[in-house]
Order: sequence, then C-alpha cells, then structure tokens
Amino acid sequence: MRLFMAMTAMLLAVMISGPLYGADDFYKGKRVRLIVSSSPGGGNDTYSRLIARHIPRHIPGNPSFVVQNMPGAGGIMAADYLYRKAKRDGTVLEQINWGVWFHQVVGSKRARFDFNKMNAVGVAAIESAILFTRKAEFPDWKSVLASKKLITSGNSGRQSLGYTMGKVMEALSGKKVFDYVFGYPGARQYSLAFRQGEVQSSGNTPGSFADQLGDMWDDGKVAMLAQAPTPEGGRTKEFPDTPTLLEFAKTDAHRELIKVTFDLTHYGRPYALPPGVPKDRVEIMRKAFTATMNDPKFLAEAKRIKRVIIPSTGAQLQQLWKNVLSASPENLAIFKEIFGE
Repeated sequence: MRLFMAMTAMLLAVMISGPLYGADDFYKGKRVRLIVSSSPGGGNDTYSRLIARHIPRHIPGNPSFVVQNMPGAGGIMAADYLYRKAKRDGTVLEQINWGVWFHQVVGSKRARFDFNKMNAVGVAAIESAILFTRKAEFPDWKSVLASKKLITSGNSGRQSLGYTMGKVMEALSGKKVFDYVFGYPGARQYSLAFRQGEVQSSGNTPGSFADQLGDMWDDGKVAMLAQAPTPEGGRTKEFPDTPTLLEFAKTDAHRELIKVTFDLTHYGRPYALPPGVPKDRVEIMRKAFTATMNDPKFLAEAKRIKRVIIPSTGAQLQQLWKNVLSASPENLAIFKEIFGE
C-alpha cells in the first residue's frame, strides 16, 4: 500500500511539473547559434557578440553560445536561412538586418520569408541614422547639390543607411546626387572604403560611426549632412548641430516620407527565432533577452565599448512587423519608391 501511494505521488509530481521542467531543462548542455546578418566588426556583429557573452546566464540550463556571421545581399541571405533552413527547436537565434522586411512589404521576388511567422525576441538599441561625406570635398549639403558629378556612396544593400538616407534626401531636394555603390559585406567594409577615399559618402548609426570613423570626425575630416529625427522628432545628442531630415522637408508628403521610412530604422538591432519554435522556448528566449538588456554587467560592458542600449521587447517588435507588413497603399508606394520592387 505504501509503495502504491509513493508511486502515485511520484506520478502526480511528474504530471504536474513535467511540461515546465521540460521547458526549463531544454537548454541544459545545448549550444545556441547566434547568426549575424552582416560581416564581422560592424555594429550588428558587435552587439551580437556582446549579447552572446551575457545572455546564457539568463537562460535556464546556461547553454553555450557561438556567433556565426552570414553576410550576403544586405541581410537577405541570413533571413532566408532563418526562415527556411534553421532548426526549429530554439537553438538558432538571429540578428535580423533592419531593412530586410521591406523586401517582403514591396513583394520582392527575393523575399522568400514571412516575418509574421517568425518569432521576434527583442531589440537591443533604438538608434538614429546619419548621412556624411568627406569634408574636404563636400563640406555641406549645398556643395553636394552643386556638384556636377554624382557622389559615390558606399553601401551593402538597399537597406543600408547611406542608401536610405541618400534616397530620401534626393526626394526632398528633387535631384539625383548619389551614385550608390553596392557589394560591401557590411558597415565595417564600406566605412573602410570611405576612409581610404574609394567612396565619398555613406551612412551609419551614430554608435557604429563613432566606432569606425570617430577619429576622422574628431580630426574634422567628416561633414555630417543630415540625420534622421529621433523618435521624439529632434536631433540626437551625438550630433546636436546636424539638421534632421524634417528640417529639409517642404511639404506634408515629405514629412510622411520621412516618418514612414525612418520609424523602422530606430529598431535597427532586432533578434528573432525561426517559425515553428515551441512557444515555451520562445518565451524563455524573450525573457532572457529582456533580462540581459537590464543586466548591470551587460550594461557596464556596453558602456565600455560605447554601444547604446535602448531595448524593445519581442512583443513590440512582433507588432511592428505586423503593422509594416499591412502597410496602406499610400505608404506602400513610398516603400517601393525607396526600396524598389
């Protein structure tokens, strides 16, 4: 009788705690691949490696993390891999290049993925965008407009900030002024091209710019042409003397173009799991990501390497994707104008 009661008690304990134990214990002894959608050394890579060093202790089972760079087609290759080939068990996490979802919005044939089916985990930093030139050649926007030749702009793809900022500035001025040079694996490479004089202009986030070209800025060799407005509509603290795109806008259509395009650039460091990952594991990763963003050790290292941490949750990013992918016809026309078909 006592044996029966003991076995019954054990069975009940397993029935009650089994599913929760299975979720919490899954990552024990596992290795999680964190895929970066661009080349080593850039902002996406720096943020991802920073996260990989701290997030394991916030995941039950303390799994190991390995970072894998998968550059190509401005982030499309990595997004395609996550959606169609990555394991659906929660052991593959990816840093998504911010502009990749625009390919789905405009119906590009290259978009063989659906962000509404992916599992957003969170965003590490809400950032702005900047457009700059070599100061000796083009000290301000007026000199850019006065140029008789197109100005070369280094980019990895159409979602690169040099391209996006350049296209919006061209739309605001009504004149084509840039010759967009594509094919650089990431920001580190087109920043090097800018440094060496291979291109005359480019774009970036303030944090990555400071990391890659901050010495040139300090030496007065870079002219800051424009910046995207902050979420509040103003200038960034890093560049208080640089006008925002809104200051170049002349019509309501211009202001709508800026809002629609750059509302999304603020979510420039997003992370996601592939479709089909069990909900309990998605929740574990989301909670771990949020906990990491508030971890004093993580924040201290981020400050030391000069990386801003202004996070958003996975739920907020998921809703953002939903909103963008159901764009109005008017906004869809704007997206197509910037990113093409």
